[in-house]
Amino acid sequence: MKQLILIAALCLPAAARADSDSFDISADQWALPRSGAALLQLAPFSGAVRDWLAHPGARVVIVHAGSDQASLWAGELSDWLVALGVPAEEIDKRVSADQGEDGITLVVER
Repeated sequence: MKQLILIAALCLPAAARADSDSFDISADQWALPRSGAALLQLAPFSGAVRDWLAHPGARVVIVHAGSDQASLWAGELSDWLVALGVPAEEIDKRVSADQGEDGITLVVER
């Protein structure tokens, strides 16, 4: 399954990155209709997947605000990562008081 994700991710343009291992998704980006193909075209999402694939043993951490809405968003994002081949045991969710309600951050921890 990793090979399928890798092939799909490599077909996309280079991801816009906040830094080498942090990828921000805005609420506006997330509000667009979602499918596996659409998410792989979302630069921060595909960038995080590429980074995870490039670093065996890395973990994807979903950093979100503490509200119910943000928790639901983080859960949905986690479900999509699993559906696209990232093992659930390599995904963590972390609440941060510094994370705004208008975005979520994917961090690839090595």
